[in-house]
Amino acid sequence: ADVVAFCPESGLHHVLACGCYELDNTQQPARRHGRLALAFVDRAGRQLVETSAVEGIGVLDCSWLQTSRLLLSAATAACDTRIYQVHKGADGTATLAEEACATMPCADAGDACMALDWSADASRVAVTSTAGRVYLGELGQSSGGCSGLCGSASWRAHELEGWAVAFDPRDSNTLYTGADDAQLKRWDLRAAADGGEPVATATNRRSHGAGVCCVSPSRLREHCVATGSYDETARLWDVRQLRAPVSELGLGGGVWRLKWHPERADLLLAACMHAGFAVLSSGGAEAAAGGEGLSLVARYEAHGLGGALGYGADWAHGGALAAATCSFYDRALHAWTLEEV
Repeated sequence: ADVVAFCPESGLHHVLACGCYELDNTQQPARRHGRLALAFVDRAGRQLVETSAVEGIGVLDCSWLQTSRLLLSAATAACDTRIYQVHKGADGTATLAEEACATMPCADAGDACMALDWSADASRVAVTSTAGRVYLGELGQSSGGCSGLCGSASWRAHELEGWAVAFDPRDSNTLYTGADDAQLKRWDLRAAADGGEPVATATNRRSHGAGVCCVSPSRLREHCVATGSYDETARLWDVRQLRAPVSELGLGGGVWRLKWHPERADLLLAACMHAGFAVLSSGGAEAAAGGEGLSLVARYEAHGLGGALGYGADWAHGGALAAATCSFYDRALHAWTLEEV
């Protein structure tokens, strides 16, 4: 299991998506197979109950999309981005449509599309790939929910594998990327609207000791971005000054994913590869960018240790301190609360 994402839609906060893949070395070249599944957290029985899945394609990242219909998007090992309609049941469950309602091929993407993110107005998607290229797409709208996903620009953002991409939540023309070249970049996308190539307005080459695995802007704290790296460190940044982070915290494992709590501005959830999972504090909710510095609140070590890799993590919406985590190799998916750890 590679990625987990709780649904943000009211009434469906207990529903989550999980993307999986595995490498099949029996074929040449090797292929990534996988699935994209929906499940819900049965609080009474303390169980995760799967409701539907799309089988066959490896999924490296996924993200919910709220338009006139509820949609789920995925970055895949087939070097494309796919959008699926989600059908809501009267019993509070959700199921995936069997076929994607829109697909955006990503040419020259290498082995896979690795990460995706949507602009705050849900009109634009950015996708990164193992070839270091970034792709922009525009979502068409119809009464059915989506009428197409059209590529609008692509460029070589990094020389090595692109692991991370994220829009600035307050400016859809600002994009952040991170890659295996240990670089964090900020891009101005306005040139892409005129057919040109986006411009890198800031690049940090020195702070990360290894590849930048994730870039996570805070939606609740202006100018605040968190990054995770293979160098086993989470960093907090004031994006007005990218020369150096404002805070760093070693976590004992490569920080593959960082997720801000949707309602608590101070809390971060980290997937730490071979070191399991961690909850971090970044200072008080009223703090400015950078806050009081990163500190460890708790660890969740029920899976993602030993030979497994903690890759996926997300907070539930609706104010609860509930989370879900997933890990690679042991194929584990857990739902838990901060009070339990």
